[in-house]
Amino acid sequence: MDKKDKIALRILSKWLKKGNMAMRMRNILPYSGLSYRERESVAKLLHNIVRWKRYYDFILEYHSMDKEPNNYIDLARNKIKIDRKIENVIPKEKFVAIRYSFSDYIANLLEEKFPELIEYLNSEPDTTLCVNLIKTTRERVLDILFEEGIRGKSSILETAVITESIARYSYVIRQGLAHVQDEASQLIAKITVSFGMRILDYCCGSGGKTLAMASITRNKAKLYAYDINKDKLLNLKKRMSIYRAKIKILWEKPKKKFEVVLVDAPCSGIGASRRNPEAKYISSCREYQIKQLEILKEASKVVKKNGYLIYAVCTFTPEETVEVSKIFLKKFKEFREVEVNYDMLKELDVGYLTSIPGGDIFYLSVFRRS
Repeated sequence: MDKKDKIALRILSKWLKKGNMAMRMRNILPYSGLSYRERESVAKLLHNIVRWKRYYDFILEYHSMDKEPNNYIDLARNKIKIDRKIENVIPKEKFVAIRYSFSDYIANLLEEKFPELIEYLNSEPDTTLCVNLIKTTRERVLDILFEEGIRGKSSILETAVITESIARYSYVIRQGLAHVQDEASQLIAKITVSFGMRILDYCCGSGGKTLAMASITRNKAKLYAYDINKDKLLNLKKRMSIYRAKIKILWEKPKKKFEVVLVDAPCSGIGASRRNPEAKYISSCREYQIKQLEILKEASKVVKKNGYLIYAVCTFTPEETVEVSKIFLKKFKEFREVEVNYDMLKELDVGYLTSIPGGDIFYLSVFRRS
């Protein structure tokens, strides 16, 4: 057994006991002594195991095999051959849930409303960079990646570069010439700045979308960032310095009013499950809806008259998307829905889903205060 396999087994064992694969990898891979490419190889293997966990469990049970780390790795590497006849014994009512490894809740939702996403959510994602147009150009970023032996190509948005996962260790990341960010997230940033240039990112987290807005506007927008988590704000402060981004961090809940307020709210994350496959196994998301409505209520207080409130979540569950928008509009009569005209959006009853080839699935709705 080589060192990569030993590290993979160690991480997998911890995940099978405690869950949260992202945390397990974060706690072990950087200190493993593996090269960057070896780390990415291990991460790819582990993500595949998480992605197909429910299907692998069914196979192991069918063959009366133990659910132990070695067997999951052997399945992921095709060392245990999967007899396709096994699909014939999966209960019909559970076929999508088991064969494509979703919770029953997500599988039923996909079958009923989004059948086109069943296979898509199990596809392996590319890594996407958001180019920092404050400091460089997309062409320069592509040249640097090429010099480092990393593949890269331009994508739809002017800031987007499709590349390999190893690019997260590139010079372009270390020097703040780009940051890792899915193109759908970049689209949300682009749409946000189209509604005004004095913008509050109300749930900014570590500032991915705030940095994207700084890049898209070449620092011409007046950007403000707030998050309840001060550690994330400290992280954004460091990133701003490297990025040369002009952003004002608000350490306390904002009281002034803004032309545009973006609420990228906490959510189930099922729209990003290709990158974080654990999200496929959630059994409910009602608790997110409650939190999302609370945040929208607070954020609405700092929207100017005739200003815009933009709600975005990386999910497509009705409870977190259309239902949230409808409840918000019913409770807050001073806001009305605004039409958004972009080719890369799919219209719903209220709001839109992003539709970027290879991108995450985001929900977006825009409200205007009358």
